[in-house]
Amino acid sequence: MMMEEEEDRAESARSSCPSVASDQSKGQPPDFSDEPGPTRSENYFPLNYIFFQIYPVTEYSISNRIALLINIRHFYDLKSNRHGAEYDAQAVLNLLYNLGYAVVYYQDLTAQEIDEALIRFSKHRKLFNTDSVFVVLMSHGDLGTIRGSDLKNFEIDKIYERLNTKNCPALMNKPKVIIIQACRGENEGVVTVDASRQSMGTENTGPPSKNIAKVGKVHIEKDFIGFHSSTPHTYSYRNPEYGSNFFHYICDVILTGCCQDDIEELFKKVMQQFEDFPSEQKQMPTKERDTLTKHFYLFPGKYHCLVCASTGPQIQTYSVKKASQKPVFTC
Repeated sequence: MMMEEEEDRAESARSSCPSVASDQSKGQPPDFSDEPGPTRSENYFPLNYIFFQIYPVTEYSISNRIALLINIRHFYDLKSNRHGAEYDAQAVLNLLYNLGYAVVYYQDLTAQEIDEALIRFSKHRKLFNTDSVFVVLMSHGDLGTIRGSDLKNFEIDKIYERLNTKNCPALMNKPKVIIIQACRGENEGVVTVDASRQSMGTENTGPPSKNIAKVGKVHIEKDFIGFHSSTPHTYSYRNPEYGSNFFHYICDVILTGCCQDDIEELFKKVMQQFEDFPSEQKQMPTKERDTLTKHFYLFPGKYHCLVCASTGPQIQTYSVKKASQKPVFTC
């Protein structure tokens, strides 16, 4: 089942940006503002430096953003149905709409149909004009695979293969964010720690046509970042009444910080949420296959923050404490 939503999104602020200032020492994205530019005596970074450090994002590219969402909720074996996954799907749809992405949405595909959906998506007309894509998959799974509705395995490697430079040149040099909610094994990912021996530590665009190289060799797989709901060989948890903490945290963190943090920092903050709000079912998301060569800010400039305040679908959140008291299923 598939539907494609391309809803009208609120217009972002004026595209005229007479000055571009940046405070890299504070880890802040550049400030595309209408204020007078800095004098030569002030610290600033030239435009070409900033563009080399950050993936290009324009109002035009935002208006052409496109994402793929595949949610496998019902299976041929009814005992495998993923109750509560509908809440995750709705939350992700709302999040992507708020970020300016039209969503190609499929449900209950077989393993073969998942591959076919990815191939169709790799040829989508909007890919030439978008600045980035999100690909989100939800299902049961194991290490390196997720399951279709026929309970056959689909290899996660194929996601990267279908969207790489060779098979999808329209996405060359553009961020490709892959988010997967699925088990990766049957271990709980828990170990008993002797607190007396524990040591504490803290962790201190231009025109689309220019993105495609005319000659020379390029990396076949680049500008990806994968975000899995759990570490290898471990369970991923889902609440049948509220959905998963994984997507709850993703929606909360990204919607709150999309104007300040790049995607890698946002994912780190999602991981931190599992530390700050522990539950009986220990789970730790992981960033993997990260080949981003620049910072990917969803809205690189303070004037884009108006998008976050636009009137649109709101993220459906829930109390983590309340959810943790309910029965929890894996995947």
